[in-house]
Amino acid sequence: MRKVINILCAVMAIVLFCCGVAGCAPRSEGIFYTLEEAYEVGWLTRDDLMSIAYYHNGGKQYNESIMGEDYTPKPKEPQELSESTSLEIRNTAAYDYRNDKYIDAPKAVAGDFKIIEYCGTYNTCVAIMMTDNYTGYTGALSMDVIADISFFYNDGNRIIIWRGNK
Repeated sequence: MRKVINILCAVMAIVLFCCGVAGCAPRSEGIFYTLEEAYEVGWLTRDDLMSIAYYHNGGKQYNESIMGEDYTPKPKEPQELSESTSLEIRNTAAYDYRNDKYIDAPKAVAGDFKIIEYCGTYNTCVAIMMTDNYTGYTGALSMDVIADISFFYNDGNRIIIWRGNK
């Protein structure tokens, strides 16, 4: 009987170790940043911002004085997000919502989030816009200016930068 108890204790210790230390517990697959944060720490260059603005603004050059009439953005690499990267981004958002004390979404899952715009990947930064089942956006027009580059929005949603943990 004592042998059985010792074996059970050893098995429980291994299970607890695996789940607590080795990462079986849910964790975020990356971190979100604002465009400005990513630019200020040097993850995005001014040229990256110009390309993101170009793709976000549908190829319209609202910054002709900066970009020039014949501006050519950096090509999107990859051209489209892979399903695995999209899932990692949406899992990150779900994790953040489940763990945010100001958002009531304890059961948030990746399916609650949708990437509505992909503006390219720059080094390790993925520029996207997302919607979710928890946020309502206004119809207000607004603009952000970062490094003299203008980003126009038609609601409260913004471009965000995602960096994976890899």
